[in-house]
Amino acid sequence: MRNPFRHLVLGAAALFFVALASDQARADIILLTGETPPAGGVGRRPESALSIQSPKNTANAYGGVSWNGSRDVISGEIAKQGEHTKTLTFGQVGLSNASQLRIFMDIEDPDNDLILHELTLTAYGSNGAILFQGSFTAGPQYFTEIGGGQGHGDYVFGLDPAQAARLQAAFEADPNLRLGLFARTSDDTGSFTNFKIGAAADPIPEPMTMILFGTGLAGVAARARKRRKGEGTAKETEGA
Repeated sequence: MRNPFRHLVLGAAALFFVALASDQARADIILLTGETPPAGGVGRRPESALSIQSPKNTANAYGGVSWNGSRDVISGEIAKQGEHTKTLTFGQVGLSNASQLRIFMDIEDPDNDLILHELTLTAYGSNGAILFQGSFTAGPQYFTEIGGGQGHGDYVFGLDPAQAARLQAAFEADPNLRLGLFARTSDDTGSFTNFKIGAAADPIPEPMTMILFGTGLAGVAARARKRRKGEGTAKETEGA
């Protein structure tokens, strides 16, 4: 005999997880103006994740890479495939926590600028299901090239703290999840726009921090010398 109450509970639970997944799909990618993008290319961190290029006589480019549970699926105007456009695991990126996640944008347009309309980060489970999705909601936004040339980064993006916590929860639920990107730009003139995924660089201590650190070490050394001197005096007194 069927238990109506049991079916009601299971139905409510299913609705809860659907709502939770929908909530996790709402996230913000933010521009981080206080960080400097590192240099990096194929085979080095930060890892290349997506490279798009506008077709010959147009100024628009778009493309993305997703995971279907067994392989990467590339769509749109992708200029470079293989090592330049692929989904990545936390391990490949060098991440231990989603709060460290960074997306680096490298502009290689001859006119030295572009407009970023969309940038979406998606986390796919091992079976290809979408576990998390975050979007750059400040677009369309104008960006100028800073570094010049290939193999560098011009701008750094990351997740806001609340959304980073949600991605972290997804990672803990499925440590083998894969990260994919989608981007759409305009005002291009045929060159590549490359996106790399990496981890936040360790902060460089400020000069005052180094001074305080050095002062602390000097204080510890002075106390150690004083203690040794005191022990030596005590032994001389005992010997007398």
